Amino acid sequence: MFHLQRRRCSCRSAFTLVELLVVIAIIAILVGLLLPAVQSAREAARRMTCSNNLKQVALALHLYHDIHRSMPVSMTGSDQFDDGTAGSGFHSWMARILPQIEQTALHQQIHFETSLADRTDYSTDADYADFAMSSSHVDAGPAAAIVATYLCPSDPESVPQFSLGIQTAPGSYAANIGWPRQSVGPGVTTPLKKQNGVIGLLNPQSSDSWQQPRVRMADITDGLSNTMAVGERVIAQVFESADAFGTTNISQHTPISMQSFCGGGSTGRSLQNWVRYCDSVSLADAHYSISHGHAWITGWTFAANHFMPVIPVNQRNCHVYGGEDDGMNLVTLSSHHVGGVHVAMADGSVRFMAEQIDRELYWAQGSRNGSEVLSAP
Repeated sequence: MFHLQRRRCSCRSAFTLVELLVVIAIIAILVGLLLPAVQSAREAARRMTCSNNLKQVALALHLYHDIHRSMPVSMTGSDQFDDGTAGSGFHSWMARILPQIEQTALHQQIHFETSLADRTDYSTDADYADFAMSSSHVDAGPAAAIVATYLCPSDPESVPQFSLGIQTAPGSYAANIGWPRQSVGPGVTTPLKKQNGVIGLLNPQSSDSWQQPRVRMADITDGLSNTMAVGERVIAQVFESADAFGTTNISQHTPISMQSFCGGGSTGRSLQNWVRYCDSVSLADAHYSISHGHAWITGWTFAANHFMPVIPVNQRNCHVYGGEDDGMNLVTLSSHHVGGVHVAMADGSVRFMAEQIDRELYWAQGSRNGSEVLSAP
């Protein structure tokens, strides 16, 4: 009897079901409270990396300028192609500054004398708006090489993209090529006679008096700290659908910043009219939207490795049919950050530009020589 009582006293009581549920509920509440803070901290780290990458790119432009006495141009390459004209065959400004971001080995692998596009024939609309490169191309390796400096970790699409044969490496940044042809805006009352961006605009196969292939620091008369050089541009993730007639359309689930709308053929517009006209177009063009940011190596206009500071930040893009020859592609700045985008100025400084930035200030910072008197508040 004595031993039985002693055994009963030594037994430990367990948690009741109610107590266990209370503990689980408390843990769930704590996780719910901490999770947003963790996510916020992670996004802050991603934003810092994105900003630092832009800083490196901006400084690379300065180093390139010191060596070549001018900024890189939007596209460079051979003027002889096996299959005729292939605008998508040109190399980008990012391919040119690789040595300045400590990627000399990758730069040396690129065959700048060879067209990147070896399968484009422009026989259909799809061919016309696609970067075609086979896996046997001599530059297939470099084209697929991930360059961390060219990627913003906040962009979920910062992974290789399929391009009719190879996985081309994407890029998150675009260089400022200025306003559209013959436009007028803040500080400019007569139509532009020359492209007014920071990166030189050039088509090696089709010279144009409006293009400015040689831009020097001294040409940025508005001030290096007042002029945008490079900014964020989201990598396109276009959701397509086909209607009963077989026409390819963009799904309503595609973010507006990944869609491109036709701006018509007229170029002599004020910047206000460009925005108004592009906003009035109801349907985006899938062929001109799907390639934004999908290949950092190409200078092809519709890969959108350069932008025109016209359409407001994080809004729709605009294009002009036939504009791929002279760079007329009104890609705007965009990002996955909340409230704005990172922008590197021509002096190498990096700022976070709010979506609500005054339009005239935005336009003024996109022009290198407009003599605007606007300044950021």
